[in-house]
Amino acid sequence: MLGCIGIASVALFVIYLLAKRLQGEKSRRATKPGTVLLHQFAPTDLSVNSSPPCLKLETFLRMTKIPYENEYGLKFSKKGKIPWIEFNGQEIADSNFCIRFLEREFQVDIDSHLSAEERAIGHSIRTMLEENTYWAMAYYRFFSDYAATMREKKLGHYFLPLKYLKFYLAKRKRRTYLWSHGMGRHTELEIYGIAERDLLAVSEILGRKKFLFGDKPCLADVAVFAFIAGSAWDCPESPFAELVKSKASNLDKHAQRMKELYYPDWNGIISKKPKCN
Repeated sequence: MLGCIGIASVALFVIYLLAKRLQGEKSRRATKPGTVLLHQFAPTDLSVNSSPPCLKLETFLRMTKIPYENEYGLKFSKKGKIPWIEFNGQEIADSNFCIRFLEREFQVDIDSHLSAEERAIGHSIRTMLEENTYWAMAYYRFFSDYAATMREKKLGHYFLPLKYLKFYLAKRKRRTYLWSHGMGRHTELEIYGIAERDLLAVSEILGRKKFLFGDKPCLADVAVFAFIAGSAWDCPESPFAELVKSKASNLDKHAQRMKELYYPDWNGIISKKPKCN
């Protein structure tokens, strides 16, 4: 019996590697010079993108009016991350490195209206959400009762054995990440408590303003919007959703403003819902 299980596991892993290679070959396509090819996850039923880094990068492209095309898929960058971009033959990985590259290449700065102090606060907000709060969302998606829903959202279009194998591998990797980060060493309630304190801090900074630093959004606003859309809108029964319905309702209103400004086609994108290749 153990031998059969071992053979089946090896066979499934080989199938997984072959499928990954094929999908990588199929995902490459030519774009016009000067156009960014954005590799990211596909939209879900509830959000243009459930991944905060993906939605942050696409929103930045829309804010700066940089021409881009989407390539939805599960082809990871050389750094093993999504999103990433191709531009005039160059490949850039990690959303923040992509943004810095594009700022230099297109001479744009969506923080130009901020003071030095506001830039510093904005950087701190983004870093907290991306390097700390994000891992509470990762825990919820992969290790709470929501995990089965997450599997179907991301991998439901794969045939049965591959779907479970890919999710198992993703879950194992995230368990390691969470433990190494330190978030995974806490109980579930402690993890959600950390996220709540983070989000309430952002809510306090936002207050009654339209955006974090007044009437004009900046990169930190993009990060807040992307996190709320991914954690609360895409997971409507999560602790994050409950928080923005109650103690931090200004974060939901903030995200709605960003959506109205930069995604008038939001519902159209979701209704088409192209799948990852």
